[in-house]
Amino acid sequence: MRFAKLGAVAAVILSAACSPKLIPGTEVEDTKTNRSLLDRIEHYREAVEHRDVTAILAMVSPTYFDERGHPDDPSYHWDYARLVKELPQKLEKVKEVRLEIQVRHITVKEDKARAAYFFTENYIATMPSGEVPAHTSDIERMEFQRQGDRWLITKGL
Repeated sequence: MRFAKLGAVAAVILSAACSPKLIPGTEVEDTKTNRSLLDRIEHYREAVEHRDVTAILAMVSPTYFDERGHPDDPSYHWDYARLVKELPQKLEKVKEVRLEIQVRHITVKEDKARAAYFFTENYIATMPSGEVPAHTSDIERMEFQRQGDRWLITKGL
């Protein structure tokens, strides 16, 4: 009986020792690359809250392309050129943006990475009828490509 308890305790200790260390407050393994990606996502969040188009575009790859959930309808697709043209107009129509991002998982394969996250966004939209408070929350995915020593967003704004 005594040996069974010792065996159970040893199994718990060994399993804890073998588990990857996580970044506090996340389910993301604590690696230099993952910390770099989380930092990039945080800079993106801050840029959105400040409606800083220049900062957002500085984080985006010229190869950016997103079908935005409609693979067969090009009118929904955004590439880098469309982002440059329309993002300033979109952000001009909102104010008092509050964006929360909770990263759930990060996967990295060589020079590409993907972050799955839950977001909540509150803002005031300027409409023809006046200012309207809005709230959005969803699960999203952001994709990156390493270019030099930086991770640039290739999909998922």
